[in-house]
Amino acid sequence: MKEPSEQLIEWLGHPYNPKDVQALLQSFGVKRMPPPNSYFNDDIIWSVKSSIRIDLYRAPKINDLTGLQYTNQDGWIIGSIHFLAPGSDDRIKAPYPGTLPRGITMSSTPDESIEAYGQPALDEECEWPGFSGRLLAWRKPGINIVIEYAYTETDCVMRSCTACLIGCIGAWRNDHPDVFAP
Repeated sequence: MKEPSEQLIEWLGHPYNPKDVQALLQSFGVKRMPPPNSYFNDDIIWSVKSSIRIDLYRAPKINDLTGLQYTNQDGWIIGSIHFLAPGSDDRIKAPYPGTLPRGITMSSTPDESIEAYGQPALDEECEWPGFSGRLLAWRKPGINIVIEYAYTETDCVMRSCTACLIGCIGAWRNDHPDVFAP
């Protein structure tokens, strides 16, 4: 049986169905997933109880960001799944409780993530106000994986693991087009 994280990632590029996501996350105590309600061509759906964020897009926005060809009849398309830990957002109080793909968890080290996914296409030290850490990213066929680590006084802890469609929904599209552009 697949882990919920693997099933969620398989839904990338497919229409968002709140009832299906709720059923998948039921073992984490999720009783309801909200429907999208944005007037814009994108929306963010949170499941704070399971420490997940789902980014949804409508055509033509997802087409522009990814180079794919969805139609308006496709509805809200899942563009990325974020598995989160405290520090990634003020709403998140506990790390994603399940196992991530390839057997890593939110407590996995950067070396363990590299061992699971192979040599990253991007391995970068980052520092900006309020954050110092490391980004690891892999481009796989039809998907990107980005894992963000934050440095603490004694350790390097995972803040988020994101799976997204080709183009990483615009992330690093300008900074690293050789890695992330569609």
